[in-house]
Amino acid sequence: MGNDQSQQLKGLEISRKAIQVTDYWSLYNGEIPMESTVSVISIFQGETLVTGQLWINQNPLERAIRNLKIYRHPNILKYIASWNKGSLKMLATERCRPLATCLNVTSDVQICLGLRNVLCALIFLIEQANVRHLSISISSIYVTEDGAWRLAGFEHLWTGKEYNLTLLEKSQPYRYPKAIDPDELKNKGLGVEQFAFAVMCEEILHNKNDSNIPAVEDFKSYCATHLKHANVAMRPKLSAILLHPLFNHDFILIHSFLTELPLKSPQAKMEFFTSLVDRLRTFDPETVAEQMGSLLLSRIVLLDTTAQLCVTPYILRPQTDDLSSGLFVGRIFSTYIIPKVQQVFCVQDAQIRLTLLEHFPDYVSYFSKEDLKEHILPQLLLGIKDTNDVLVAKTLLCLADVVPILGSAVVIGGNRSKIFADGRPQGVPDQSHPWSGVRSITPVIGSGEFLSSSPVPGMGRTLVDQEENFSSIVHGGEFDHMAERPSPEGEDPCPTNSDVELEVDEWSDWEQDPNERTASHHINLEQRLDAVTVENPSNTISAVSDCSADRADSTPSSAEQEKFVKPKRSVPMQAESIENLDIKSQTFKKVETLPEEEMDFFKDMEPVIQKANVLLINDGDEMESSESVPLAVADIPAIKSKKSATEQEQPLISVDKSRFDIKVEDLEVNEDGWDDEESGW
Repeated sequence: MGNDQSQQLKGLEISRKAIQVTDYWSLYNGEIPMESTVSVISIFQGETLVTGQLWINQNPLERAIRNLKIYRHPNILKYIASWNKGSLKMLATERCRPLATCLNVTSDVQICLGLRNVLCALIFLIEQANVRHLSISISSIYVTEDGAWRLAGFEHLWTGKEYNLTLLEKSQPYRYPKAIDPDELKNKGLGVEQFAFAVMCEEILHNKNDSNIPAVEDFKSYCATHLKHANVAMRPKLSAILLHPLFNHDFILIHSFLTELPLKSPQAKMEFFTSLVDRLRTFDPETVAEQMGSLLLSRIVLLDTTAQLCVTPYILRPQTDDLSSGLFVGRIFSTYIIPKVQQVFCVQDAQIRLTLLEHFPDYVSYFSKEDLKEHILPQLLLGIKDTNDVLVAKTLLCLADVVPILGSAVVIGGNRSKIFADGRPQGVPDQSHPWSGVRSITPVIGSGEFLSSSPVPGMGRTLVDQEENFSSIVHGGEFDHMAERPSPEGEDPCPTNSDVELEVDEWSDWEQDPNERTASHHINLEQRLDAVTVENPSNTISAVSDCSADRADSTPSSAEQEKFVKPKRSVPMQAESIENLDIKSQTFKKVETLPEEEMDFFKDMEPVIQKANVLLINDGDEMESSESVPLAVADIPAIKSKKSATEQEQPLISVDKSRFDIKVEDLEVNEDGWDDEESGW
């Protein structure tokens, strides 16, 4: 029975300053570094050799260690380990401090709970374990970190076989004098625990009254009259003291029920948890959090189905305003509940973790950044590796709540890059609206919305209206720059990067407006004639023929023409259409080289020339037409090839020969053959 651990704790660090020094030992604080936290303990350090007739056979600290190993109870100081270090005997227990050092700052409720804890421990030892405790006093009581009282002084614990009058007589010099019954030898050692407990209660409650603790005056009288009764047979058992109203206050009953929860039936648990929150609201919240915080977040409570619905949500949800249903305000929640939640987060139980994750968004902001980073985040990252899909899903949701506090670099690592860009059109800030210059897609924490202050185009407006409005904002109604050409099919019409320039394909001259083509050809022909005349005036006519032949040879076929589709003419804006602004006209310098070195402006085209098979003209004028128009035959195939299928189905129309009477002077304008559709062919 008990834990017989005798090796020194690894990594133990003991403070240099002692908290308590007695005749038998000194008390120090100790810490044991763990993987993710630090375990705090207390170290009792005593000499191996102690003088005194009572300790001839055994050292007092060794005797206390032996008894703490054997007798375990929730209200008895918890044994952890013991070992020898040279001539010193070492005992490690749960972190505690002597009651005498903190009694003045202990609340009234804590006093009632503490006395009840000590009484329950004595009942266990004397009435159930059949041992005798001969040192019941304030010096034998220690207080844990959460304010609970623990019974110690086990160096004066004796079994029923060891207990006799000789032992009583020898132990008197080592016991608290006021707690010794003057007639204990006369009464053969009966009722010594009741007498000592009454003395201790009177010392603790001497300055308390009914306004502080209910029924405290009656309890003082009860101690003096019954527990110190001269007739030992009239002294009640320790278990009967629990029936006094001092230990049956509603707060005490709730606390005792939570402490003894494993012993309760399922029906009793359900009835208790159903009404627990309403009962707790009648007490001071800070007292409830301090005294019951650990019990309300204990394993057995978190695993209870009724408690998960009726109690846990009110414990883990801080009270942010008057309408909140939580039990504790932010200050109390941060002081008492958050440290316990941090401890429970390390418990690797799926149901407990799911319960904590369910309410994680409510209390995550109450963790300090250091605790959140060092303790909570590692546990969350551990949870996403579990095979439970529900646990992983809830853990990922909680990680999203941690990102606004610690930053994404801490939560998921720093190896990140900008992948997504803002794909909205680049807006121009409006001076009349200061917010229009801000463009951000950063989410607002808690709102679920995105900040986007870019100007939004009006709904239902045409593209021309929006472009006119845009131009009026920037240049007062005039466009300084426009895209040279609409974006290719499939490309984002509104690029996110304003520095990217569109590649503009320059359209050939043959795609220009008919009027522009005629004028351009006229200028071109004059330039070429001038160049030939300068070199050899006699070759002027041959140059004209060469130009016409070049024009005819460069005529594209109907199949190739389908590859070059002219952009549709949009709604005209002001005087010019947007398509005219899109197309760049090529300008050519005057050619001064020899005819054989002339630049071929249509070298990229591969025309297919088809000769006309039939030409209907008047019989009498056939020779005249043939002689007067030597270059017109080159234009006929191009004209015929441009006819559509619909036009070919129409009946043949007789052509008047007068239309072929073209003078040489007109060749400059009409001989290129590119205006046939608009001229009536």
